Amino acid sequence: MNYNFKPFLFLIFIIYLLSISNTYAQGKKQVILSEVEEYKLNHTSFQKDTVYINLINELAWELVYSNYDSVSSLSHKAIKLSKVINYKRGQAKAHIALAFSSTITSNQTKVSHEHIDKAIKLSKEVAADSTLLSAYNVKAMMQMHAGNHENAYKIYQEALEFSKNKKDLLSEIKLNTNLATLFLLLGDTKEAVPYYENSLKLSEALNKKHWIGVIKSNLGYLNVKNKNFDKALEFLDQSIVIFKEQEKEEWLSFAYITKGELYLEKKNPKEALKYFELSEESHKKLQDQIRKADLLSGKAKSYLQLRDYTSAEDLALKGLKIAEKQKYQAGIATLSEILYLINKKKNNTPLALNYYENFKTITDSTALKDKKNALLMLKAKTSFKLEQEELKKETNTALAQQKTYIIFSLFAVFLAVLISFYVYKNNKLIQKLNNQLEQKATTLEESKQKLTYANETQEKLFSIISHDLRSPINALMNLLLLIKNGDIKPDDFLNFVPKLYNDVDAMSFTLNNLLNWSKSQMNGFVNKPENLNVQTSVNDSIHLLQENANQKNIIVRNNIPEVAEIYCDRNQFNLIVRNLLNNSIKFTPTGGEIILDATLKNKHWQITIQDNGVGMSPEVKNKLFKPDSSLQSAYGTNKEKGTGLGLLLCKEMVENNGGTIGVETKEGEGATFYFTVPVGE
Repeated sequence: MNYNFKPFLFLIFIIYLLSISNTYAQGKKQVILSEVEEYKLNHTSFQKDTVYINLINELAWELVYSNYDSVSSLSHKAIKLSKVINYKRGQAKAHIALAFSSTITSNQTKVSHEHIDKAIKLSKEVAADSTLLSAYNVKAMMQMHAGNHENAYKIYQEALEFSKNKKDLLSEIKLNTNLATLFLLLGDTKEAVPYYENSLKLSEALNKKHWIGVIKSNLGYLNVKNKNFDKALEFLDQSIVIFKEQEKEEWLSFAYITKGELYLEKKNPKEALKYFELSEESHKKLQDQIRKADLLSGKAKSYLQLRDYTSAEDLALKGLKIAEKQKYQAGIATLSEILYLINKKKNNTPLALNYYENFKTITDSTALKDKKNALLMLKAKTSFKLEQEELKKETNTALAQQKTYIIFSLFAVFLAVLISFYVYKNNKLIQKLNNQLEQKATTLEESKQKLTYANETQEKLFSIISHDLRSPINALMNLLLLIKNGDIKPDDFLNFVPKLYNDVDAMSFTLNNLLNWSKSQMNGFVNKPENLNVQTSVNDSIHLLQENANQKNIIVRNNIPEVAEIYCDRNQFNLIVRNLLNNSIKFTPTGGEIILDATLKNKHWQITIQDNGVGMSPEVKNKLFKPDSSLQSAYGTNKEKGTGLGLLLCKEMVENNGGTIGVETKEGEGATFYFTVPVGE
């Protein structure tokens, strides 16, 4: 069963962005309001005080998710007061809040970009490094919000390089975590790991418990995705201990959900349900509807694995209602898949198909976006790497002396040419050897196939000669010997004539097929197509086999229209008809009927030979016309023996003349053989 946390992780990603500044995570709205009022009472000139402006900015941040109008009012007030005292850092912080809030609450893209660009400009003017990093983070988030993942990647990389140059370890932790989460959102777990590891190493060095918990919970999620369950459990358990100590209910809820999904992957729904219920307890203190949908999804999957379809359906429907209200596409897809599986189990096919279509529509769209994002990220990584290499090269060039540069360049060019020449020659030689090897391998394979085919042909020939020709000849010789020795009187010999006739006739028919088939195997069929009248040619074949039909009182009807003209090799066509007609006579009981007909279809005449004989089972039908099973035949209704070679010969000759052959049959209801031949020219 699929599950997807990407939208939920995107919310976590935004939390990272906000936490880039230590002040943003302090307290709740009411606490800050109290601090603002207290500061106003104790400071008469508070409007010209940076502490008061910082408190206003902090209060604005507490409202960014819920009330854009309040954020706008507070931030513009902070900008106005900051301008009076030329407090550019305060202006920058206010512009960051306006950019962030307008992006996530009102989606005012143009306004957001204007504010963030002002924040970056002001931060650079006063070298407010931490504020500048906050601005870069929000700008990257805006790019993510717009779906420009490659631009977000570039901004984060530039910010990370900046924090390294400034030796700002805390910012490095947060930026490494943001980059890792960016890759995790795009499904690139392999690329995310190094950034998480760097962030974890720095967090442990600085003893930043909160960040250690955050990173380990995400590493737990990552390892669940990669099915490294033991490692995932280790990270999740460690993060849960930290979140309990720090009373981080939102992160505790996430860790429990991830642990529940882990046990679902391990097919342990009872244990999974336990952790989803723990997450639900933590979630009661939150107002996150998307996480609520994820919780209901997890519980529904647990009950589905427990085969409690009623509980699973009830939870899934509740979750789907929330997901649709929140326009949470991944949640809608997951819950639709769950409801599809439930209704499939309950044999409610129409409803199951409806949910499956919902699931498929969303996942196909998501897959397409993921592929596009992956390509754009690859482009961004390549571009950033090239830019970094170019910058490094320019720096080295500026420091190097002109003479050294020229010598190095000449040496590099010479070496490059030398290596290129060597590689070129080497590649040419390797290519030549590979071509020779490939040709030899092809020749050997062709020889092997020819030898195998020749051996199989030889075995088939010997089988026919030893079983189907030798037996009737030996019987004839023994009978003649009895007559010669006087053991059978001439008058009695007449009683054996019908049997002898049938044996010799069958032997002649088999020998004729054998000779034609052997010729085709050695030299292939030589076509001499000409215009033929189907009715006339078929009448000739019926006439040749009429005696066989008369012996079993079988009526053979030729209903082929006089207008049926084909373009085909005469001898091959006659041989096809005789083999198929002989086959029908063989398997039609005494007093039966065989009907030959022809229908015009797509510039071909389809000739059918229909009998009311014994028919054949699906197993026998599936073996017809196959070289590895064609040299087998059942006895006819009068114990007639055959080789099975005739059908193989028919198939080869029909295809040689540009047609197809097949059969429709049911056991006990007769058979209809049909083949097509091009219309006459």
